[in-house]
Amino acid sequence: MKKLFTLAMIALMAALPMMAQRHSYTSTSTSNRYDYERGHSRWIRNYYGKDMYFGLRIGPAFSHVGGDAISYAGGGKTGLHLGAVVGFEITNRAPVFFETGLSYVNKGGNGDYHNQKFNTSLSYIELPLVFKYIYYTDMGLSIHPLFGGYLAVGVDGSIKNITTPKKTGAFGKNLRSNESVDKLSVLPDDENIGFPRYKRFDGGLRIGCGAGFSMFYLELCYDIGLANISHNDYHSSSNGTFYLNFGVNF
Repeated sequence: MKKLFTLAMIALMAALPMMAQRHSYTSTSTSNRYDYERGHSRWIRNYYGKDMYFGLRIGPAFSHVGGDAISYAGGGKTGLHLGAVVGFEITNRAPVFFETGLSYVNKGGNGDYHNQKFNTSLSYIELPLVFKYIYYTDMGLSIHPLFGGYLAVGVDGSIKNITTPKKTGAFGKNLRSNESVDKLSVLPDDENIGFPRYKRFDGGLRIGCGAGFSMFYLELCYDIGLANISHNDYHSSSNGTFYLNFGVNF
């Protein structure tokens, strides 16, 4: 967790000086801004024409829970991603933006545990922290390669035994042996560990690319979970999620 907060702070500290530098250029070096706009007139004219934008995003999230911990969510699951973003231009000399916002995403997975089938749903509120380079093409499209990270907190979740069927909450300490049998009708792999559940905090890296046409936007990206979301002290589990987002920028 400390590593993830360190990465987030580094990203923010890297963005703030560049944003301050950008405003310095705007206020003290009008000619520099004019030269930049003249040299990148297509991008300025056909993109947003301003140094800040807002956006709405919606689309499917294809996720799984991986790692070496006892896993009953290693198979793929399709959930919903819904969010709003804001982007700031951080330098006058290139179309580089820092994008953040808030989003809701449903992650999780499907799998087997003690010959019983399970469906795991993990719902998060996420804070993206990404950098984008926006390149305008001759076809009227803008290309948006992106790289950064995300922080997330679990707000709701369930583990459902499809075989029984029974279910319990996905977040919290591991269930004890008697709780496992009562709530999910499974025998724990280790009576000292109990049935494994998940921590609420998540975070990791994000990489992807988007494309814009007028105000419309399409994006593909992948989240590489770095946080150990398992309550097992001797093993680890992490989220992996592929997004296909549709939206608008204005």
